[in-house]
Amino acid sequence: MSVRDDLLAILVRRSYLREEGKQFTLASGRMSYYIECSLTTTFPAAQPLIGALVHACAPPEAVAVGGPTMGADPMAAATSYYSASTARPLSWFSVRKAAKEHGARRWLEGSAGRGDTVVVVEDVITSGGSLVEAVRKCGEEGLRVVRAVVLVDREEDGGRARVEAALAPLGAGLDALFTRSDLERAWQAGRRR
Repeated sequence: MSVRDDLLAILVRRSYLREEGKQFTLASGRMSYYIECSLTTTFPAAQPLIGALVHACAPPEAVAVGGPTMGADPMAAATSYYSASTARPLSWFSVRKAAKEHGARRWLEGSAGRGDTVVVVEDVITSGGSLVEAVRKCGEEGLRVVRAVVLVDREEDGGRARVEAALAPLGAGLDALFTRSDLERAWQAGRRR
């Protein structure tokens, strides 16, 4: 099996909370199958896989990886840790929900600073709002976003299109490591065994 296949198996087993006939209410108020990515991103066996896959998506000029806290934090840390043993080490940072009210009063925490070229990550996108907001905050802090990577694209609510529209003026693209369709196919295949 490949790194991608191994991570997909973990995602389906740990994070795809899919039961026949049962759906969950999302933050948007919509009903859908629930994808709890933190059950995978914080799982030790998944972290090196996430690190390898996100690192492979990072353009050569990137020096750091990060995204909206809390969802992106384990992904960014895993990528940074993985990258330490490569020729392209990446620092990691976190984008706060609100600017710090004391000290430097920044949106960012961690090892990224003005002028750095970065990859923004997120665990799951539905509407894409938190990722779009993180990209905006990175720009306000003087970071140059060159790529965005999401673990799972729910393929709902226009999230991917919204994120791609926010990245287009920056000349940046979006990679989704998996889609909800990928998880569903793997879940269905597992049921047939």
